[in-house]
This record gives sequence, C-alpha cells and structure tokens, in this order.
Amino acid sequence: MIIGSWQTRGRASRSYAANESQLRFQQLNRIQAQVKSSRRDNVMNKTNLACKPSDRVYVGRSKINGSGLFSRRTISRGNVIERLEGEIRPLATRRTIQIDRDKHLCSEYIDFLNHGCRPNARLQIADGGVVLIAMEEIGHDRDEVTINYNCSEYSLAESFLCRCCEPPRLIAGYRYLLEAGQGEYLERIEKFVLPHLLSSSS
Repeated sequence: MIIGSWQTRGRASRSYAANESQLRFQQLNRIQAQVKSSRRDNVMNKTNLACKPSDRVYVGRSKINGSGLFSRRTISRGNVIERLEGEIRPLATRRTIQIDRDKHLCSEYIDFLNHGCRPNARLQIADGGVVLIAMEEIGHDRDEVTINYNCSEYSLAESFLCRCCEPPRLIAGYRYLLEAGQGEYLERIEKFVLPHLLSSSS
C-alpha cells in the first residue's frame, strides 16, 4: 500500500509538472505576441495596431520558424480561415503583405504567417478586404497555416532561403521569378497570384 501511494503521488507530480509546463508555454506565447506587437508599433509609429483576439486562429509553436499561425477548428478546402484586417501602408516591410501595387497590409497575424513553397492556404481579395482561404483541409490544432510569399509580394523587403525545400529556394518575390526566367514555376502558381502582380508583369 505504501508503494502504491508513492506511485500515485509520482504520477500526480508528473501530471502537475506537465500542466505547469503547458501553462508556462501559453504565458510565454502571450508575452511574445505582446512584445512583437509592441515592437511593430514602435517601428511603424502606430499606436494601436493589434487586432481583437480571434476565435478562428491562434499563434502556436512552429516547425518552420519559431511561432506560426494555427486554426482553432478544422477548415475544409476552399473555406475561409480568417479575415486579415489592419492598416494599409505605402511601403513594404518584413511585417506586411502586399495587396495592391502600392498597398501593403499590416496586421496582427501577419508576423506569424510563415512561407511555404507548397502552402496550404492562399490570400484572396474579397469585399474590399483580404481573406485567408484553405487550399486543402487544415486540421484543428495540427496543421500550421502557410502561404507562398511569391503570390503576394512583387519584391520582398528582405529575401530569404526557404526551409521547406532541398536545396533551399530563394524567396524574393514575384519580380525575382520573372527576372530569373522561372516560367514553369510561374505557371504553377499563376492561379493563386494576387491581381496586382499579374498586371505588373503584363
């Protein structure tokens, strides 16, 4: 009976430690989001950029780059994941998404929307705003939401090497694909490219 008691206490202790670890991660996640929002506001001289908390998406631990965007529910292909709202700026930064020739959207969740060369989501201009559309089923609390930056950015503020291909692919924007003569790749992504990029190449 004494041994059983110690075993029970041991299991309870491990369960308590696991819960404590999960709570610390959630608190750290909230703090990191607040810090990122604060830093972004300072850089852009914006006093109130943060969006209201979403009941559709949340920020979680990413296998791609630190933190990423995840869905709170399972999203079927073709359905809306989330609507992106925020301030429109004339110039691109690391924390914007280009939605028109001289229009760059600065939104709370863009910081956590990572690139994927084979993404599971795409951007769509709809009803005067920008929405994230699922390109395949996105599992609840399972699949990180990713987009292809080449489908929205004419020229990235900072180019980088992707973390999803071997060898890594240079991600620099739609202009780079045109100048590098990557016709086959352009044909593959054409139906997902935002209208301002197609007009810029014509």
